[in-house]
Amino acid sequence: MKNMKQPIALQQKACNQLKTFLAECEIENAQNKKILEIGFKNGLFLNECHKGGLRPTGIEINSEYYEKVKSKYPDLDVFLYDGRLFPLPDESFDFVVSYQVLEHVASLEHIFNECIRILKPGGLMYHVCPNYFSFYEGHYKIIWLPFFNKALGRLYLKMLRRYSPYYETLNIVKPGIVAKALRHCYNDVTIISLGRREFIKRFNREQIEKVNQKLLQKILKLLLRLPIAKKWILEIISRAHFYYPLTVIAMKN
Repeated sequence: MKNMKQPIALQQKACNQLKTFLAECEIENAQNKKILEIGFKNGLFLNECHKGGLRPTGIEINSEYYEKVKSKYPDLDVFLYDGRLFPLPDESFDFVVSYQVLEHVASLEHIFNECIRILKPGGLMYHVCPNYFSFYEGHYKIIWLPFFNKALGRLYLKMLRRYSPYYETLNIVKPGIVAKALRHCYNDVTIISLGRREFIKRFNREQIEKVNQKLLQKILKLLLRLPIAKKWILEIISRAHFYYPLTVIAMKN
């Protein structure tokens, strides 16, 4: 039964991702707009875009994911990516999106520069990724501490006996690091958000159910039942950049 429900849940997740992207970027008409997804994995988001009237393209660094999506969705425009320049022409897309990708890239500056290069003037880039300045680590599903850098995070995981070599592939992304990477692009982009307002709008029971850490989930559910405290605590969390996840929204000038 669980295996039967999983594809439906993944399909619904992709549908929700598209709706959330359009809503948070305040896009009223996306028909025939060209959208690029970086790291398309199972291809479900691209397929939702296709069904929704957008013109999607995807790039993927994992050859296994690429081959599966190419076979399953032959009508989708997908490319195998070598991690360097996007195999796409300048100023050819209206939107660029990624989900849980920025924490796996070697250089945020490189990804942002490539996004800017292939976006049309007025085009939007939208990236959702973990915030390592929060109290949650989603890959290991554990409580995290905002001051951890790469070395402290490694030590922490070893103390919990949760460390694996996979950790070494993670880029410890924080709001300040993202802002610094975008600072090199300030003449080319206008930063709309790094996720503070989106975090507050998304703070509901449905989102809390996605937190796969029991203690943290209980604390967040308790907060939901305290509306007055909720308002002030969410404001503190957002201003201190403890929110989760990061949502980078920027427009090409």
